[in-house]
Amino acid sequence: MAVRRIAAGAMTIFLARVAPAFGVNYDELKAAALKRCESIDRAAYQSGLAFNPEGYRSFYLRSECFQKAAIEFRAESLCSQVVERRSVFSSSWGYSNANCQKQVAAGIGADRKTLEEKRSGYLNGAIRLRDFRIERNGNGRDFDIIPSFIGTQPGSFTLAFEIITAKTAPAVLLNSSGFYLDGNSNLRIYIRHDDIRQRLPQFSYDRYYTVRGSLIYDVGNGSQGGRWSDRFVERIFPVAERSQFIEKVIKF
Repeated sequence: MAVRRIAAGAMTIFLARVAPAFGVNYDELKAAALKRCESIDRAAYQSGLAFNPEGYRSFYLRSECFQKAAIEFRAESLCSQVVERRSVFSSSWGYSNANCQKQVAAGIGADRKTLEEKRSGYLNGAIRLRDFRIERNGNGRDFDIIPSFIGTQPGSFTLAFEIITAKTAPAVLLNSSGFYLDGNSNLRIYIRHDDIRQRLPQFSYDRYYTVRGSLIYDVGNGSQGGRWSDRFVERIFPVAERSQFIEKVIKF
């Protein structure tokens, strides 16, 4: 049957629903880190650490915690909680407001470069969903979704398929899974008839349904060395820019 791309309004709704699902929950991890830092006594410190690098031989434990959190979550505002502990015999500038801001800025710059490289690679030969078909499984009862791909830049993607029942009704999810894909990837995604009926009670065999396939490039959320918030990623490589949608009318 004919293939058509998803309308802009429907795409916005879909992205709003799937975007928070990507990667680790930045806000929850950040909140937990701040709770740990806030529990540390403001007066607690270490000093005389002769084997530590220059600048890190005397510091408040609370300031150490906040600076590490600021760097990990790229949150410059947390640097205001970093107080340098003045020490005559032990260098202490490493954990300070100024050094905290400097390291956060350097981390953000490195993250931006990484995301821009991912974006450039995606725009120059990204894996795309070329087509898909749905056919009856060998057991005669269930179904297989068989997608095909093109492109030269492999990567991690979220591939999802939904039945569109009406313009104002929520889509019915058939399957959503993460895959590492290249242009030669061969997938056969098994869908149980009973699962479809559970989500769409009026579903029946030998009827035509509009099915939407979506392929979204997952750039990740950084790592413990530097986590990316959804807001940061959206500014550099928006999810709408790394998403593809196809709709087909298919007989089940």
